[in-house]
Amino acid sequence: MTAVSYQEILYGVKDGVATITLNRPERLNAWTELMEQEFNQAVLTANADQQVRVILLTGAGRGFCAGADMSLLSAAAEAGTTVSGHRRSDVDFPEGAPADTRKRYSWLLTIPKPIVAAINGAAVGLGFVIPLYCDLRIASSTAKFCTIFAKRGLIAEYGMAWLLPRMVGLSNAMELLMTAKMIDAGEAQRLGLVSRVLPEENFAADAQAFAVELAQTLSPRSLRVMKRQIYQGLRQSIGESIDDAYDEMLASIACDDFKEGVRHFLEKRAPVFKGN
Repeated sequence: MTAVSYQEILYGVKDGVATITLNRPERLNAWTELMEQEFNQAVLTANADQQVRVILLTGAGRGFCAGADMSLLSAAAEAGTTVSGHRRSDVDFPEGAPADTRKRYSWLLTIPKPIVAAINGAAVGLGFVIPLYCDLRIASSTAKFCTIFAKRGLIAEYGMAWLLPRMVGLSNAMELLMTAKMIDAGEAQRLGLVSRVLPEENFAADAQAFAVELAQTLSPRSLRVMKRQIYQGLRQSIGESIDDAYDEMLASIACDDFKEGVRHFLEKRAPVFKGN
């Protein structure tokens, strides 16, 4: 495992998975400006690392992320205006990223590697928003979710008014936002907010195993292309999506990962995908 020194997150790479752990457990991993800077750097580092095939995001202790640290909100309330913690973005966006993903948090959709949110506890406010920009969301059986914004005099932040209805449907999104109610992991799965719920007892290990399976048994090229297809498809017609898929199918047949996908099946062995 490789390790990088950070103050408010932990970062390590093992078995093709870069694990980013929000690390302010005494504050339920409440989000700070420094944490965001370190999180952004960690994602970009993982994306640039050829040994990394999957990025896993989780929280230390009993919370995932309790939202923006109250010091940020207090400063904004005192000033009566936005503060640095609510700026639009200062990320060096990936080259060629579409204009609507060159925004705060939406740039995560352009990272070609799958990002898995392993939600181990409370995910509230901004801690609710950030997993929406991950590609897969799994939850501990003790996880809790709340948008909270209406109870703070705020609004649906950072594009979640666009994302959330597409994930859980218009009526459910309206209720989650307008009631600011807390829901448990089972309800989150029923709504489609998370794809699976795992027992609390072995959640960290099971979430890691899930990410490792993605990293070691699936074609990185396939995952990369499908991620782009899915998010691009949200802005396409069905015809455009079909045409794009046809072009990508022709390209994939010429790639080494396709040849390996056929070969390992016929030879009845584990795949050795190279990502090209």
